Amino acid sequence: MTARAKRINGGYRFPAMWTGFDSIPDQDHGVNILTTLQCMLLQSDGRTLYVLPAWPKHWDVSFKLHAPLNTTVEGVLKAGKLEKLTVTPEARAKDVVNMLGK
Repeated sequence: MTARAKRINGGYRFPAMWTGFDSIPDQDHGVNILTTLQCMLLQSDGRTLYVLPAWPKHWDVSFKLHAPLNTTVEGVLKAGKLEKLTVTPEARAKDVVNMLGK
């Protein structure tokens, strides 16, 4: 799965726009992989943002994702520890729930 997620067609801006399948963007392969990974990293029920709700603790990751209400969530998980978590705008930080240890 990792090799497929890294697959990029240089002719397109977004990684999921692979060619050789049924359409562009290819919604059966790349988009599903990327959407799944994003949902493993960040979920929301509107206002509350759940960080790392389904991410395996032993997988290192660096991410920057857009969330509801013009919010950006950026984080780094290394060796099972959330080393960095930046929420922009800062006022939205109170709405973040770190699910890593739950």
